[in-house]
Amino acid sequence: MSFSYLPFVAPGGQEGQPSAPVGTDVLAHDKLENAHAALRRAALSLEHDVEPVTDLTGPARALERALGAIYDALDGRAEPLGAVRAALAETDDIAARIEQVIGLDAGFAAVDELLRSARGWLEQAAARLALVPPAPPLDLPPILASRDRPRLHAVQRASLAPLFKVPEPPPAELVAKPPPPIPRPRTFEELEAAVEALKQQAPAPGALPAAAEVRPPAARPEEGAARAVPPGFAPEIGDAIDDLAFLRARARECFEEVAMVGMQRAPLLGDPFRGALILERRMLAAIDVIAAIGAPALEHVPRLVADAPVKDASVAFASAMVLGCFAGRDALAAAELALLRSGKDRAFIDALGAALKLVPHELLPLALRSLLREPEPLVRAMAIDVLAYRGFATEDELVAAASDDEPPVAACALHHLGCTPGPRLPELIQRALASTAAPDPALREAAWTAMALSDHPHAPLALRGALEEADGADTAALLLALAGDDADARLLASRVAEAPRRGLIFAVGWAGAAAAVPLLIDLLERDVDGDVKLAAAYAMERITGAGMWEEVAVEDEEIFVADPPEPDVGEPRELKLAQLVSDPNDLPEAPAPEMAEQPTVDAARWRAFWRERCQGWDMTARYRRGRPYTPDVVLDELDTGRVTPGERRLLQRELIVRTGHFVRFDPHDFVVAQEEAIQAWRPIAARASGSPGRWTRPRRRVG
Repeated sequence: MSFSYLPFVAPGGQEGQPSAPVGTDVLAHDKLENAHAALRRAALSLEHDVEPVTDLTGPARALERALGAIYDALDGRAEPLGAVRAALAETDDIAARIEQVIGLDAGFAAVDELLRSARGWLEQAAARLALVPPAPPLDLPPILASRDRPRLHAVQRASLAPLFKVPEPPPAELVAKPPPPIPRPRTFEELEAAVEALKQQAPAPGALPAAAEVRPPAARPEEGAARAVPPGFAPEIGDAIDDLAFLRARARECFEEVAMVGMQRAPLLGDPFRGALILERRMLAAIDVIAAIGAPALEHVPRLVADAPVKDASVAFASAMVLGCFAGRDALAAAELALLRSGKDRAFIDALGAALKLVPHELLPLALRSLLREPEPLVRAMAIDVLAYRGFATEDELVAAASDDEPPVAACALHHLGCTPGPRLPELIQRALASTAAPDPALREAAWTAMALSDHPHAPLALRGALEEADGADTAALLLALAGDDADARLLASRVAEAPRRGLIFAVGWAGAAAAVPLLIDLLERDVDGDVKLAAAYAMERITGAGMWEEVAVEDEEIFVADPPEPDVGEPRELKLAQLVSDPNDLPEAPAPEMAEQPTVDAARWRAFWRERCQGWDMTARYRRGRPYTPDVVLDELDTGRVTPGERRLLQRELIVRTGHFVRFDPHDFVVAQEEAIQAWRPIAARASGSPGRWTRPRRRVG
């Protein structure tokens, strides 16, 4: 069985067995990766951090050639030693140009230092490669179609050299060259000659500058011309395109398909997660089409990202998902460049990281560890999160991120350390909770989560104290419901009775105390907010599994900025397309409201259900979906329950807490990987289900 952190089939290999990189040995590979990172930072600095006091086009093109040579060496597309020496020559050329302007702007000094660092790494790589005998080129395996997991494709092509867009220098002032001086006339003859010379140098009278071109007025439409046919009802045949344009258009269609599926594959409430399988197959088929087209399509993908008008999260997912399915360091580097150009756009970074959690690229660990050295904390947080998610991060890397890095990075590391606790975790939790000055909310919540998952002895005390705080109380309540006992369930119910709040009610439903159901029914009869009543209905549905769902109309999404009314200028308003082409007696009806299913908020129905179906319940026991609580019930809910992806992540945490074991699972995985993880949970949950309805939990084993 393959684990979900290897969700791919490598070219020419077996499932979960990536092929080894070719062209360089391991030591030279690391040195080239360091040189690659330094040159990439230098290029980004030229793009954004320096003033264009001079023409930077030459250094930018040289950086592109240097990075392309490094990719040739890493991927074996050229003789490695020769490619590294070519990168060295380009780096020296860039450094010579930068030294000429280093005093004009402070940013050039940083670029010069990065170039020196890159040159040092390239020299070390060249010295290493000079001792290694050249390896013969390997024949590329045939391109095979993917099905339920992405396949790593190997395509014959040139390296994907990046394109850097440096700012243009300020234009020089256009000053006409003065005419030659006229000698001072001394006689009348010389005076007449000087006047004649001045007349010849002067422009002709009435002459206009060449740029002032007078265009004829646009032709007015002829009277009685035929009315234009509405769009969609007349053939629009464009000009013929060449083969390359056709292949690029097809690549764009496939790229947009991947972007669309990436944003829609997560199921909504009520949709079984296995329904996403058909969407995943569509996405993988689109990537296979790009692989079948070959180099023209793959070379066009980075342009689609660079030419996007805005930083779109769907474009970020599609770029990393497509490029991560093609062998070669250059393909993955193109996705990294889009990431580093995104600035601090959280949605863009998260979407790109979501794709990296799924791609089969064999050099992904190397690239992510390179991103761990980037100055932006959000990028480092994404890198450590993906490394841990895929099972590539070592305990030392996670500990270093949790102890020495900034709060966003430490929070990601603590989440993963809580799943597989080690002996250093208690110290890291204490350090996160004892932050001086203003504590970071995400870091504190990550510490609470790690305490709950690792069975920390002070977890109940810390979570109960957090209920009194203004920030994070809902998160603490939910963790207390997942990891607490019957006393914690009674505490949550009493808080709801005093001050009902949506987050607290949500936690009461996860706690599952049978004694809380009458309290939740009373909430439906009280004069409280509609969201509170709906939260109470969902909580009772989680405890009782009543199945009293009803269809309700979904309110329109809130529009923050209303469209301004069209001004009345005395002209007839333009009719809509439906009014133009439809018969007046058969116009389309107004769109029906969007419907959604949710549990009923009718208190009378809930009281009748409680009185008729739940009279034999043990009021001191814990229930889930109408059954006495066991990890087996939790696993069934994870497998077939009517829950959202976020709730399935909570069910995964609950299984960790209530069984004391850990199996890699996340609803973001491909469907086949989720099914494998659920099957791996089955025997573990069965062994821990000996006391139905009880609040006991096993002790977790450290390490």
